Amino acid sequence: MPFKKGYRVTEEVRQKMIAARAKHVPHMVGRYGITEEFARAEIAAGKSWCSDCKSFRDRDQFGNEKRRIRCRDCRRKRDKQRYEKNPEYETARRSAHYYANLKVEGQRKKKWHLSRYGATLEWYQAKFIEQNEGCAICGSATPDVRSNFMFVDHRHGCCPRGKACDKCRRGLLCSRCNNSLERIDNIPDWIEKALAYLASYR
Repeated sequence: MPFKKGYRVTEEVRQKMIAARAKHVPHMVGRYGITEEFARAEIAAGKSWCSDCKSFRDRDQFGNEKRRIRCRDCRRKRDKQRYEKNPEYETARRSAHYYANLKVEGQRKKKWHLSRYGATLEWYQAKFIEQNEGCAICGSATPDVRSNFMFVDHRHGCCPRGKACDKCRRGLLCSRCNNSLERIDNIPDWIEKALAYLASYR
C-alpha cells in the first residue's frame, strides 16, 4: 500500500524507512559536501534529513507520527511566506479545512489543552470516569458552551503559568466551577465577600 502524506506508521515500518534513507547517502555526499561516514552515523542515530535547511535534525523536529521531508522550523517559515503572499486565500483555505474536519480538530484541541498540564487522553478519560463523567464539584456533565471537554484544575504556584505537573494537577471541572475556584485561590476572603454581596440584595 503506498504511503500518503500524514500516514501513521508502525515502528517496524519506520525502521525500514530509515534503512531506505541510507541508500541515498552517496547522492547526499556528492551534492551537499558531507562525508559518507557522517551521513550514515546521523541516520543510524535516528535523525532525518531536512530538504529545506539541508541538515540532519532530530526526529522530534519533524513531528512524532507523520512522514515529513521538512523540519518544523522550515515548515513554519514556508507557511508564513505562503500566508504573506496571499492572506485572504490562506485564511479561507484554513477555515474550510477546520470546519471540514471538526472531529479531528476537536481531538487535537483536547490534546493541546491536556499537554499544557502534562496530562494525556488516558489520564483524562480515567479521571472523567472516576468523577462519574461530570464536574468534580457540581457534577455537571456540560463543561461549557464553547467546549466539549472539562478543564484541568491544578494548584497555582507550583509550576509556571499555564503549566502543571503530577503534584499540582487535581481534577476536572466545568468552566463555572473552574473560574470560581480560581477566585477562591487568588482573592483573599472571596467567599465571605461574595456571600456579603448576595446578602445585601436580599
